[in-house]
Amino acid sequence: MKRFTIMKKSPFQRIKSKLVPVLLSLGLAGAAMAGQFKVATVNMTTLLNEYHKTKAAEEEEKVETANIRKLDAERVSTIQAIVEELRKLRKEYTDPSLSAEKKKEIAKVANDRQATLNELQKERQEFIGRSRRALNQKMVGLMDEIRVQVIEAVNAHAATQDADFVFDESGLTTNQVPFLVYVRNKIDITPDVLKNLNKDAPAATAASE
Repeated sequence: MKRFTIMKKSPFQRIKSKLVPVLLSLGLAGAAMAGQFKVATVNMTTLLNEYHKTKAAEEEEKVETANIRKLDAERVSTIQAIVEELRKLRKEYTDPSLSAEKKKEIAKVANDRQATLNELQKERQEFIGRSRRALNQKMVGLMDEIRVQVIEAVNAHAATQDADFVFDESGLTTNQVPFLVYVRNKIDITPDVLKNLNKDAPAATAASE
C-alpha cells in the first residue's frame, strides 16, 4: 500500500527555482543625460533563502506536511486492519467443514467490509490530493508575498545608493548561462538589503542566522 509521499521538491522549493533575472531601473533619464550609469547587483536567491519570513514559511510547510502524513498514517492503519480482516474471512470461508448457511453469513460480512474498504481507499486518495493542493496553494501565496517584499526592499535600498540599474547576479538565461557576466564598478547591495529585511526578525530566527 502506498504511503503519503511529498514530492522531491516542496512547493516552496519549486517556486524559488523559477526565479527570473531581476532588472530594476532607477533614475534612468537623469543618468542618460549625464552619459554614465551606476550599476548595482543583488543575489535574489540569497535574499529569498535567507529572509526570515521565508524560513518561517518553510518551517510552517514542514509542520503542515508532517500533520498530513500523520493523518494519512491513521487512514492507512484503518485500511490495513480491514485488509487483514478480509484475509481472515476469506480463509475462514474456505473451511470445508462450514455449512452453506455459515458460508453465506461470512460472504455477506466480507462484502460489507470490502465495500467499506473501497470507500476508505477512495477517501484517502481524495484526502491526499486535497491536502497537497491546499498546501501548495498556501505556499504559492506566501512566496508571492515574500517575493514582492524582497523586490520592494531592493528598490528602496538601490534608491539610497543612487543606482540606475540593479541586476540579479543569481539569474540564469534560458540557456542556463549567468545573466550577468561582467559589470565594471558595480556595487553589491545584497548584504545591506538582507540586513534591512531581517531587522525585524523574531529573536529566535535572528539568533540562528
